[in-house]
Amino acid sequence: MLLQASQITKRFGHRMVLNALDLSLQPGEVVTIFGPNGAGKTTLIQILSTLLKPTSGTLQIGGINALEEALRVRPSLGLIVHEPLAYLELSPYENLKLFGRLYGLNGLEQRIADLLDEVQLTPYAHEPVRIFSRGMIQRFMIAKALIHDPALLLFDEPFSGLDLAAKQLVLKRIDHERARGKGIILTTHNTELGYHVGSRFHFLLNGQIETVAEKEDIGLETLSREYEERLKG
Repeated sequence: MLLQASQITKRFGHRMVLNALDLSLQPGEVVTIFGPNGAGKTTLIQILSTLLKPTSGTLQIGGINALEEALRVRPSLGLIVHEPLAYLELSPYENLKLFGRLYGLNGLEQRIADLLDEVQLTPYAHEPVRIFSRGMIQRFMIAKALIHDPALLLFDEPFSGLDLAAKQLVLKRIDHERARGKGIILTTHNTELGYHVGSRFHFLLNGQIETVAEKEDIGLETLSREYEERLKG
């Protein structure tokens, strides 16, 4: 088991954001979690990435207690969120070189060049990240998440703010990483794109997660209809 989250609960004051969530992930699996804005998707990804502690619950990543030993599991994680989580005054090249050195990577220059080329940021490799558009920041975050070749990838609304070409880039990379045996969890409200890449589907509604189906057991039309019905309550 690559990831096992049990009874994850998160409260902010008196507000219950996540209520006793259970979630698992195996290598080579893509778990898509559908939910509207405000459903708690970002909070869940922050907890799974060890950036935020739950109010209660347990989280195992690679057999390690991630809530107690976050520093041990973080090298196995790649995170893509809306914020750049980088040094904005530095360029993509400088950021990736810094993070690559922190991970002790070999062949770093070629790794950086390949990733920047893949996300189509080579012409902007030495420009400060602070001048980037939303879409460019998303592309940079993909490169940053992949720099150390992590076993587990966490995507929070990865298609938001991207043009068609960039969305195709994300879809291709997810398929590639899954084929290599990586485990991927992504949140989205886009049923079409989420269905395309997912192998197992959940709904996150009213702070609770609902298991929907494995991909082989449900079609896109049925999934979309069930999601719309659940949104209506």
